[in-house]
Order: sequence, then structure tokens, then C-alpha cells
Amino acid sequence: MNNFLKREFLLFFNIPKNIYLPLSIYSIVFVIFIALGLPDDFKFANVFISSFITVFIISESSYKDDFESGAIEQMLFEDKNLINYVLSKLLIQAVFVFFPMLIIGLLFSGLPQNLSLAQFSVSYLACLLTLSPFFNLGSIVSIRKNNSLNALIIIPFLVPFIFLIEGLFISGQWNPNFYFLMAYFVFSIVFINLLVVEVIKIQIR
Repeated sequence: MNNFLKREFLLFFNIPKNIYLPLSIYSIVFVIFIALGLPDDFKFANVFISSFITVFIISESSYKDDFESGAIEQMLFEDKNLINYVLSKLLIQAVFVFFPMLIIGLLFSGLPQNLSLAQFSVSYLACLLTLSPFFNLGSIVSIRKNNSLNALIIIPFLVPFIFLIEGLFISGQWNPNFYFLMAYFVFSIVFINLLVVEVIKIQIR
């Protein structure tokens, strides 16, 4: 696990666009929504629409370079644990992309009235960490076809998640939405990431 974390850490710093590009996209989309002058009721909807778009765009390149360079094939040849590779990539993204997105969102829109800083931070980061494996799965499915059409197949599976976010952050219903979010989070981190690993193996064959 440590070797994978070190690898992803160095990749992020050696290729700065992995950090500044998603944050730039998030900020630009966010500012566009602010410039539209939408009512306050849509303020936190803007945060999550911007987040959805950014995580989707990140997912399109998460595994592409490693796939094209043969790095993933080499990992399989050396019988390395791919789940550690997938989780390391997600953790580094959380530290260098998702956490700064949280800070930017707080600076632009503040906190919902019904949530404390800790509640909002934990919930928001859990949302991003839940979304990312779903979109990564779609990206891996379509990686050989070099398009994002198959990634769009994942979106219907996120419809309940979208209603959950609306209830938690916009309608202000902490219970039971937070617990449903945690269930979705565990499902995504465990099951969807395992599915990502299996699809990677299929794509390499």
C-alpha cells in the first residue's frame, strides 16, 4: 500500500495538471453559477453540480495514462494487489483535489444553516469519495473505446444518491439521510472499487 501511495503522490507532483486542472474546472463552473445570480435556495445545489462535473472529468483520466503506458499490465504481471492501487489513487485524489474543493466551496458559499462545519465537511468529502468510484468504473468500462459514453451508463445508479444529497444539504434533513449516505459510501468504497479492479483485469486481457 505504501508503495502505491508513494507512486500516486509523485505522479501528482510531477504532473501538476492533476491538481490544478480539476480545481480550476471546479472553480470556473462554480463562478459561472454564481454569475447567473440564482436564488439562495440553489446555492448548495451549485456546490454539488460543480462537484459532480469535476469528479466526472477527473475520472476520465484517472486510469488512462497507466493503461496506455502499460503500468497496469505490469502490475498484473508482477501479481500486485490492484485494490491497494485503486484505493491509493482515491486517497491521493481526496487529499490533493477533494479537500481543496471543500475549502473552495466553503469560501464561496459558507455553511448550510442546518449543518456544523464538521458535519458538512464529513458529508461533503463522503459524497465525493462515493461518486469517484462510480465514475471511475464507467471510465474503465469505456477506456478501450476512448470515449465517455459508457461512463454515462453509471449515472442512473446515482439517481437515489442525488435525491439523498438534496435531502441532506438543501432540505436540511440530517436524519436519516446522513446514515443513507454512509451506507452508499461503504458500498462505493468496497463493492464498486472491487468491481473496478475486476473490470481492469478484463480490459488488460
